[in-house]
Amino acid sequence: MVSDLKNIKFVYFDGCPNADVIEGMLIKLNVDFEKIEQTALLEGNKFKQYTSPTVILGDEIIFGASADGGGCSLNLPSIEFFKEKLL
Repeated sequence: MVSDLKNIKFVYFDGCPNADVIEGMLIKLNVDFEKIEQTALLEGNKFKQYTSPTVILGDEIIFGASADGGGCSLNLPSIEFFKEKLL
């Protein structure tokens, strides 16, 4: 059974080379998620402080990190990682 999909957030910035890879995994797993593009957010928005990409389920960071000023998420996980965490 799939987790509460409305609580999955995909945080990224446009042009991040790893964002497409992670988004593709989420799409392949057929999970619904909210896309949050960081550069479109107002200053002070908490999602501007995450690495790109970051996947959050509820209040838990599944992949990525909270980082002062953002940055890039490295060492991408496998699709099996997301399958275990999100499905």
